[in-house]
Amino acid sequence: MKKISEQQRIGQQGVHLLGGRLLSIGLSFQANGPLDAGIDGFLELRDPESGEVKAQWITAQLKTQKEGRLAEETDESFSYTCRQQDLEYWLGSNVPVVLFFARLSDERIWWKAIHTWFADDARRRTRKIVFDKTRDTLNEVSLPGFAATVSGFSTPGRIVPSARIVEVLNTNLLKVAFPAKTHVAETMSSYSEVREALVERYGSPPIDWILHGKRIYSFRDISIPPFRDVIEEGSEDTIDTSTWIESDGEVTRRLFVQLLHRALGEMVHESLAYWRDRRYLFWKIGKGKETRTYSYRSFENKTSRKVVKSYKRDGETTPSYFRHDAFHANFVRIAGEWYLAVEPTYHFTSDGYHEFRYASDRMSGIKRLETNQSVRGHIGMWSAFLVRQPDLLRKDPLAFSALPALSLPYGVLDDLWRENEDDEEKTRIEKAQLELL
Repeated sequence: MKKISEQQRIGQQGVHLLGGRLLSIGLSFQANGPLDAGIDGFLELRDPESGEVKAQWITAQLKTQKEGRLAEETDESFSYTCRQQDLEYWLGSNVPVVLFFARLSDERIWWKAIHTWFADDARRRTRKIVFDKTRDTLNEVSLPGFAATVSGFSTPGRIVPSARIVEVLNTNLLKVAFPAKTHVAETMSSYSEVREALVERYGSPPIDWILHGKRIYSFRDISIPPFRDVIEEGSEDTIDTSTWIESDGEVTRRLFVQLLHRALGEMVHESLAYWRDRRYLFWKIGKGKETRTYSYRSFENKTSRKVVKSYKRDGETTPSYFRHDAFHANFVRIAGEWYLAVEPTYHFTSDGYHEFRYASDRMSGIKRLETNQSVRGHIGMWSAFLVRQPDLLRKDPLAFSALPALSLPYGVLDDLWRENEDDEEKTRIEKAQLELL
């Protein structure tokens, strides 16, 4: 008399549960059928957005339990001890092997990459796999882990296809638009004399001007106050900016870059201050405040960032120092066009402006924390701040526009890099996400 055993029935239920769960997250499971000898089936990686399959395979072994407690089960984990012959079989595979563990009573499934887990010799000797009930749950979050399993699978004689994603590259360059005409006027005074006269008459005069060869250059009209009192009467004129830039080669190009820096400083002076020693702009903080947050639209969505952050020693109520987001502004010409290259950095102060005595130590520490993602976020914030919408009440001399992102057909998921890092590096990356984003 033909019979189907209880264990066969439980096993088949597990196969159906696994197949349905993989379909729900965008993958398919192809079971081997009755002739499997230690591998229950295969799943193929698939792009969940485009639906493109990758010809990248993972072999699957499924263990199913109907109900009850699992081995060494706690609220956070449980274990499974492999048979020696099974382990040798799986580790000898020429494609990655994933062990799935299903419990039918609560329809939960967990997974573990065999080659990754048993890369540790101590683990291999025990033959024990410890499943984390949260991290190892089979769901949409597992997809990068499957890709990492394929990407990280490499031993002599094994050929594994590369991970293929569309990589989006964002640049730190902003295109610069400037006035077609530059205002010029004669003066008999030196730079310090002009500035002193302006400060005496107007308190906080504009800084978007330069002096060269007894001539003042500015994008603003200098025939009216505040400059009218420091120029020779009747000497004011306008010149074509592009012609002036090329009129004396590198000399006038350097003067033009200097004028661009002054114009930028004038545009942002309400929010940013200039640190002359290291030539960067940094976020100001209001008197008596300990933090400053800037809300903006990043490369993808709306977000916010603490652009000034205070730090206190244990037990103290007042900050010992402040960290300010800052950037070096480098104006460059590429293929006849002018761009601002944004180079993010940080400024450390003791009181919101004066440099902190241990600033160099803090800078070294933060550079060790920085990741590609944190630098990208920093650039995104500065780009959002500088690319302004037109305002009828504000006439900025310079206008910045973002360049479109570049798409490359090949790239590597960040999760794949992180998967292959050691524990110390993973800890550094996690700390950077909390500290710098």
